[in-house]
Amino acid sequence: MGVRVNMVSPDAVFSHGEKRSGLWAQVGPDRMKARGLDEKGLEEYYRQRNLLKARVTAEHVARAVIFFVTHQTPTTGATIPVDGGLPDATPR
Repeated sequence: MGVRVNMVSPDAVFSHGEKRSGLWAQVGPDRMKARGLDEKGLEEYYRQRNLLKARVTAEHVARAVIFFVTHQTPTTGATIPVDGGLPDATPR
């Protein structure tokens, strides 16, 4: 049937340009409070916790999705982490 099942696993995508993430508008205040941070501090916290110290953007996530939907490889059952490399994530 040609069905493929793949996933993209991003971490902490706060915005795309000037457009803020609706998810972070909902969960951000509780996470900021729990970590004693302001909005800018929360974004920096997530950037600093990944191995590449990268700010993950919506464009990064979109590129991973495009890789799968354009069938560039005969891949199914895969997950692309778009997270800058989280030390606690498995497997690496």
